[in-house]
Amino acid sequence: MAQNNRARGRHAAPHRESSSGRTAAIAVGVIVAVVAVVYLAGVAAFSFIFLPRTTLDGRDVSLKFASSVSSTYSSKVATYQVNVSGDGLDYTVKGADIGLSFDEAAYEKGTLGQINAWAWPLEIVRAHDISAQSGATFDEDKLRSVFEELVNAYNEKATQPTDATIAFDSTSNQFQVVPEKAGTAVDLDALVSQVSDDIKSLPSRITVDDSALVQPKVTSTDETLKAAAQNANKFLTADIPLTLGGAAAGEVTRAQIADWITLDENNNATLDQTKLAAWVKDNVAAKYDTVAQARTYTRPDGKQVSVPASDSHYGNYYGWTTDEAALATQLTSAIEAGSTTAVDIPTKQTASAVPDAGKRDWGNRYVDVDLSEQHARFYDDSGNIIWETDFVSGDHSKNYDTPSGVFVLNSNRDSNHVKLTGGIDSKTGQPSYISYVDYWMPFIDNAWAFHDASWRSNFGGTIYETNGSHGCINLPPEKAKELYGLYKVGDVVVVHN
Repeated sequence: MAQNNRARGRHAAPHRESSSGRTAAIAVGVIVAVVAVVYLAGVAAFSFIFLPRTTLDGRDVSLKFASSVSSTYSSKVATYQVNVSGDGLDYTVKGADIGLSFDEAAYEKGTLGQINAWAWPLEIVRAHDISAQSGATFDEDKLRSVFEELVNAYNEKATQPTDATIAFDSTSNQFQVVPEKAGTAVDLDALVSQVSDDIKSLPSRITVDDSALVQPKVTSTDETLKAAAQNANKFLTADIPLTLGGAAAGEVTRAQIADWITLDENNNATLDQTKLAAWVKDNVAAKYDTVAQARTYTRPDGKQVSVPASDSHYGNYYGWTTDEAALATQLTSAIEAGSTTAVDIPTKQTASAVPDAGKRDWGNRYVDVDLSEQHARFYDDSGNIIWETDFVSGDHSKNYDTPSGVFVLNSNRDSNHVKLTGGIDSKTGQPSYISYVDYWMPFIDNAWAFHDASWRSNFGGTIYETNGSHGCINLPPEKAKELYGLYKVGDVVVVHN
């Protein structure tokens, strides 16, 4: 019996250990269950209630029911209005004008959904700043129409943005990228988009930022602009000197070349031939072309003389005529080749001296025909008078005035004993006059000339006013003979008052 009791006693201890283990297990289970209940209760609660330390669009909503917050916003819809300001705007938008309504369920879901309720044990110790994602709805077309007229009126006086581009920099003598510039014009689409995003939380004020402005389309970060500057700079090797008749006649600077450079849609640099040709015309031809142009000079006897521009239909003009097309071609070749060699201005006609701002472009040797004095003087290469005489010029009373201008004698000395005839008389069918001269020395085509006038007994004075020639310079016969023996084809004749 004792042995049995001892045996039973040896089996009693393990029974007590098993009971203790079950108790511990039960305790752990209870704790887990409690934690689970608390956790799930938190999940359930924070599916409807905002976590502590939560702000919604700047408003503290900690531990508030989302439905309560939603109801507060919903109640505002009927009388809601918002002030939109910034970028030159200051306007109040009424909810009624844009068909504003409020979906409380969407609002609650959109706000609470921004925080994971299942992670509330971790989230509860953090601060949360959330914004309404949905709830307020409105007609965006109506919102656009509210702003459209306002924006259009504002933009009439606003400054549009400027795209980044390239421009010539006079300091570096190179093309460089010029950054874009913001303007003040409002972009209607961007404004509506920004207000649409903000108005969902029903704020009382919306301040629009610069993203609502019309933005430049091209910015300085555009790699094609850098490439364009490099392409353009290939034309700007150096300034190109210009000469005329061996004398310095200016230069084509890099700044000027820069003005001729244009970029195509692929930012390839080319020379604008229209601009180049215009520059040649305005800065070379206008300066150095003297044919039929006005001149001023001082005659050897000290008289200040002004020769007016001549009518373009007269011939045998003296002076310079540049070849504009040929010069444009030469400059294009020089620029494209990066040449710095002087370019001699090509000409169609030359004179003996390079003109200087409307001054004389002939040498010392010339015939000076003074219509006001009715006296002519022939100067030699030394500037000395070798021949002079009174004359009779075109009849002023009959509008036969001798043309003014700078011309050249063009006779080949084979036209001695010339028969001069007037226009055909309609009544008789015969020339209005016939005259014979021994010395014919034309200086305007073969129509106006120096010639002897044996039918006249007097020369000079005021004879030309009522009894002048048909336009020629009538000379005493002996003086005509002297001139005929002195002049050379190409001698300059300056006719002036």
